[in-house]
Amino acid sequence: MNYLYHSVPKDLKGNILYPLNVLKEKFPEIYKQQFSKYAGREHITKQIIPILDCLWNDVLHFSAVKPREIKQSLIEAGYPDFKMSYYEIDSKLIEPKNAIVYLYNHTDNKDKMNIENFAPYNPDEVATFSTMPQATKDYYKEMINKGERPLLHHRIPHILYKGTLDINGVTMITI
Repeated sequence: MNYLYHSVPKDLKGNILYPLNVLKEKFPEIYKQQFSKYAGREHITKQIIPILDCLWNDVLHFSAVKPREIKQSLIEAGYPDFKMSYYEIDSKLIEPKNAIVYLYNHTDNKDKMNIENFAPYNPDEVATFSTMPQATKDYYKEMINKGERPLLHHRIPHILYKGTLDINGVTMITI
């Protein structure tokens, strides 16, 4: 079975994962806390995702890379050990017509939302995007060497889903 992973949000209310812009209306305090992770990168939230024709914050973000691999890469780069909690989600729970894969192939921000930087989402092909990119490992090392906290999913392909997701019955893993 192919899985997608989504970090377990702090202060989750109920059993539905909402995109950030929906949180803004439903749970403003949680929105503020979640939006804070874009500090200094607010421009990202204004970018339009091709095909889905919506903003970056109108979608849920998933990864096919196992959280254990992300954590191991961080530790190998010199980041201290810490706990991570993720939902492990059957890739078939995501409707392909409302999803797209953000490949992270660009080398600079001006090409970020170029259509060539996206691929159709097929739940049967999720494993294609499950390898930890070397570019991410290099980024982790660079940031840690600068004394900065790295973004966990930088340069890792994102599965972007325009919708909400009921996490009732979904496995939560903590590593």
